[in-house]
Amino acid sequence: MLKYVLKRIAQVIPLLLIVSFIVFSLIQLAPYDAIDSITTPNMSSDTVELLRQKYGLDQPFLVQYFMWLKEILQGNFGHSLVSQQSIGQELLVRIPNTIKLILPAYVTAMIIAIGLGLLAGANKGKWIDKLIDGICSVGISMPTFWFAMLLIYLLGYKLDLLPIIGMHTVGKEDSIGDFLQHFIMPYLVLVVAFFPDLTRYVRSSTLLQLSEDYVMVQQSFGATKKKIFLKHVSKNVLLPIVTQIGLALPMLVTGAIITESIFGWPGIGPYLMSATKALDFPVIMAVMLLSATLVILGNLLSDILYTIVDPRISQGDN
Repeated sequence: MLKYVLKRIAQVIPLLLIVSFIVFSLIQLAPYDAIDSITTPNMSSDTVELLRQKYGLDQPFLVQYFMWLKEILQGNFGHSLVSQQSIGQELLVRIPNTIKLILPAYVTAMIIAIGLGLLAGANKGKWIDKLIDGICSVGISMPTFWFAMLLIYLLGYKLDLLPIIGMHTVGKEDSIGDFLQHFIMPYLVLVVAFFPDLTRYVRSSTLLQLSEDYVMVQQSFGATKKKIFLKHVSKNVLLPIVTQIGLALPMLVTGAIITESIFGWPGIGPYLMSATKALDFPVIMAVMLLSATLVILGNLLSDILYTIVDPRISQGDN
């Protein structure tokens, strides 16, 4: 198993380099460059040229890429062109804020999805299956921003039960109760956004397991449907669910951009949105690279978890 894990890690390294090159190339293809976001009509061409030299934008493409990659490998994501703040320091503050919101919401959605998905799969075609499918259909078709605005109107404005914006009330940054009050509405929005797709995924995995030959074999030995389901099917459904856990890794950082922006949650979402509006390319590149890296690492995590759940996978790869 260790050999398999090391092999997968070795495959990830060149892939990360390719992703970094693609991210840098896409930004270079943009109609504007980083200097356009900080220049003014009153600036002379000499001043603009000095700015390009300062940020290394007068260098050839490959030189710029390797300069940027060198800084990234040293942990230096550069500085925002708008605020002049360190991007790395901003990410260190904002990423934990995003994880505080997304992780509990995703875990809750996964628990709900496993319960509802198994229940729907065990009762295929019955009223409970149709009810769960209907709930999922409503959840999938409902826009996140619309549900968020609905909660804000009902719980924040009409009933005045919860604060509408931010992660803390000013002066109450150390209060857990105040944090939870701000947390509830965006948390509910994300749970509703996550669980419908996960539920249908678990249901389809359950139905796939119920069609396997081992179910028929167990039935021929006189095992009841309930025993087969609890002892075998529910355990085998765990393997495809592991895939979703690994693929959820990038979601922990960039999975709530709309929700965070609506509620003014100080995470990655508002940071990326403001950077995009201001053409703050160093910030955009840093977030894009981080997101793409997490996708690759998420797939690696899925593969590793697969080998833990089913060691035959790593044995077959040797």
